[in-house]
Amino acid sequence: MVRFTLRQLTYLSETARQGGIAQAARQLNVSAAAIASALGKLEAATGLSLFDRFPAQGMRLTTAGKEFSAQADALLAQAAALDRQAADLASGRTGRIRIGTHHALAQRIVLPAVLAFRESYPGVRIEVKEADYPALIDSLDAGEVDVLVVFDQGLDPRRHEAEVLLELPPLVLLSASHALAAKTQVSLSDLGGLPYIAVSPAGPGPSYLQLLQAAGVQPEVPFQSQSRELVQAYVGKGFGFTLAGFPPKQDCTIEGDTVVARPLKESIGHYKVVIARSRQAVQTMLAERFLECCRVLVSTAGQ
Repeated sequence: MVRFTLRQLTYLSETARQGGIAQAARQLNVSAAAIASALGKLEAATGLSLFDRFPAQGMRLTTAGKEFSAQADALLAQAAALDRQAADLASGRTGRIRIGTHHALAQRIVLPAVLAFRESYPGVRIEVKEADYPALIDSLDAGEVDVLVVFDQGLDPRRHEAEVLLELPPLVLLSASHALAAKTQVSLSDLGGLPYIAVSPAGPGPSYLQLLQAAGVQPEVPFQSQSRELVQAYVGKGFGFTLAGFPPKQDCTIEGDTVVARPLKESIGHYKVVIARSRQAVQTMLAERFLECCRVLVSTAGQ
């Protein structure tokens, strides 16, 4: 158990620096009696004689006092640094944010938000974890991430709070050489008989293919891949079409073929992009400020 206070150490340090209690009292704007009392308690608590007192010459540290005062100065410096760090954390100037997301959302939302956030808060460490949906939910429940920016594939309202960030109706992705690429909108009837290139499902929620099937379109699925880049490459080669929430960032696939994205005329449902939090976790100001960057990014992207 610590037997002395930071205030006592401050009075010790200033008295040693000034060479007397009266001078230290003026410097610290406290009474001389307060400093004398604090030093007396400090010597009693430590069992040390910290000062030699000379009526005409003031006070000088004893040998033991010099060693103790040097350690006290180091401790006061650490305490001051800790106080500054606490102030920085409280103000949001430093700290850490841990975000869980999917690859597609990392590209479209999280990465631009990270870049925007760092302009205002360069001292904040941001960690982004990409994984499939079940792994991200496990990380949120375990406290390994602070918040998720994910497609809503079945959140448990008893454990999670969800805020809808964006709704994504499906876009039809086609080879630029396909006849349907000339249309401004594609109808479900246009897709009859066309093969579908599927992204392998990564969670329990419905896929775009399942939404398409529920709307009465039952395409054959000759190709599946966990890689969206490879799915787009198949589309670019004219092997079929796919549905996507976002248009590709580049018109050219990894194979050099051009693809286009066209809206679907009929409504078959949509994906929700949500901000998900654990109901058990304390929400930090830093995380909320980062999420506000995400909200602003999404709202301005549609303008």
